[in-house]
Order: sequence, then C-alpha cells, then structure tokens
Amino acid sequence: MAVVQIYFVTNRNYDPDNEHAPFGAYLDPGTPDPKGYNPDGVAALRFGHATFEVVGGRAAMQGFYVYPDPRVLKSQNTVPTIGSGNFLDDLRKDMLGGRDALVFIHGFNVSFLAALTAGALLASTLPETIKLIVFSWPSDGKAIPYMSYYSDREDARASGPALARAYLKLFDFVKELREAEVASAEKAGADGTEPSRVLCDRCIHVLAHSMGNYVLRNGIQAIRVKEPLKMVRMFDQVIMAAPDEDDDTFECDDKLRVLPTMARRITVYHNRKDRALVISDKTKANPDRLGSEGPRMLDLLPKKVIIVDCARIAGPADPLVFHSYYINSRSIGKDITAVLADKEDDRIGNREEIRIGRAYRIKS
Repeated sequence: MAVVQIYFVTNRNYDPDNEHAPFGAYLDPGTPDPKGYNPDGVAALRFGHATFEVVGGRAAMQGFYVYPDPRVLKSQNTVPTIGSGNFLDDLRKDMLGGRDALVFIHGFNVSFLAALTAGALLASTLPETIKLIVFSWPSDGKAIPYMSYYSDREDARASGPALARAYLKLFDFVKELREAEVASAEKAGADGTEPSRVLCDRCIHVLAHSMGNYVLRNGIQAIRVKEPLKMVRMFDQVIMAAPDEDDDTFECDDKLRVLPTMARRITVYHNRKDRALVISDKTKANPDRLGSEGPRMLDLLPKKVIIVDCARIAGPADPLVFHSYYINSRSIGKDITAVLADKEDDRIGNREEIRIGRAYRIKS
C-alpha cells in the first residue's frame, strides 16, 4: 500500500456549494459529472490537492482540498493571496525539499475523478523525488461514439489558454524568485552574510497523454500569441505518451515546432497497434497520428526529440485498446523514470537502438 498526495490545476466547472463534488463526481463515480468550464471563464483556474491510497493497481481517494480563492471585499484594503499563490508556495516547499515537479495532462474521455486517479497511479510508479501535478481539462468522461471525441477535441482546443495561463503564472513566480535570489546575493556580498536560499534548483517536467498533447499544442500556441518572449526553456523533460497529435507536429509553426526550445529533451512513446489512435486517424478525419507510427520524417526532427517504439509491450499492458500502456506497463514505468532522471538514452536499459541517437524500441 502507498499513500500518494498529488496537486491539481483545473479549468473545469467549479461549484463551491457542492462540497462532495465541486468539480464533478470525484467521490461517487456513479453520479453525473457536470460538464463545462469554470464559470469565471474558460481560462479561469482553480488549484488544490488530493490524497490517494494505492493498492494493487487501484487508487482510492482519501482526502481532497481546494485552495481558497478569495475576492476583494469593499471593507478590505489589501488584495488577499489567491489560490495560485498558495499552490505555488506549497509546490516550492516540496521542490526545496529535493523533489522535481511533473505536470500530467490527461487525454480523451476522462472525468475529473478519473484524471486524479490516473495521476495517483502514475505517481505511485515514480520515485518519491517526483511531485505530480494533474492539469485537468473538461473532457466529457463519456464513451459516446463520435460525439464525445469531437466534443473533447473542441474542449482540448479551448483549454489551451487555460494551460497557457498556468504556464505564465509559473513563469512570473520563478522570475520573482530569481530576482529575489539575486537581491539576496547582492545584499550578502555587501554585508558579508550568507545569501538566503530562494530557488530550489530542481526540474519541472511535463507528461501529456493522448489528446492531452493537443491541449499542450494549443497551450503553446496561446503563449506564442500572448507572451512570445516568455517562451523559454522552462521544462527539463517533456514526455508525449501515445500522442493524439499530427505526425508533422514538429514541422509546423502552428503546432509544436517551438516546443523543443522550451524543453531540454522530448521523448515520444508510440505504438503502431494503438487502436484509439487508429480510430482517431481513420474515423475522425485526422492526419496520421504521431502516437501510432511516430513522426512523419525522422530525419527532420530537432535533435532534442527522441522516439521510443512501444509496440512489443502495449498489448500486454492494455489488451483492449493498446493505448494506456504508459501507466499500465512496468517496462514503460521504468523507462519514464530513467528519462525523468536524465539518464542518457543509449544507457537506458531494456531498449534497443533503431536509429543511432534518435529512435529506440522497448524490448520487453
């Protein structure tokens, strides 16, 4: 048994009067999951954390907390600390304690409860030095043919500005910390004291699954339009698991061509037998999927992008759809852990090299 605490950031519909399900049916999977965005706007965010007990591949929620986001009242003279500030302060404490942060963006057909549960299961497979943050967008969480896919894809596109807003809050927070550390060092140099430790010197990673990569694309594009000068290398590792994304995404300015400039390494896990992506490709009029055969032209990829073929292990890990192997396979779990630990690609075990320094295959 493991007890796992994860953070969450969401632009889902927030109902503070419903103490049992402010973002949907996270306590009772049998009840309806309210559909839609935060009533304050499509890019409005709420922050919180949840605790899960994980036993034998199952996760049960034990506790749930939403950071207060108070509004300025007429009687107040100062602006109260908003939820994002409290969340970032708590995350910084975790990272000062020696933990990296991993932002997990879920895919299609995932309710809020399912998103947090998947995050808890993922976190339970990773070292304790990784703190997981779920970015949950308003996926339907319903397997209605055609309708759910198109609805979720539109919601994924519309949620890009929310992800961009979360990124910009993080950027400004880190910028203020860096400025504070510089000021502390200058003060220490002037009076001979020890500078205070402000920055954590830890890494922030991203793992996007399936349609979560389309959310990532639209978030990147929203930053590109709003604050292009803030598109810096904020992330260490970006992992694209079974990405429901076009196979030419790294070639196009309006897709993910700029992503390699924002990360130190990008790892794409793909599987040609992925049935969910075959459906996306053949029945939804999408181009060939990156998560199926990999990139359209391997030789044109930026050197930071590494391709990993998971076809051999996808079936045993997810016999029905061959799509959720990133969380169900022990082999992929070990591979992801090695990637997050910044292990050199040709030194990661259980891989065979397909193209020197560019493409690999999970052996078993």
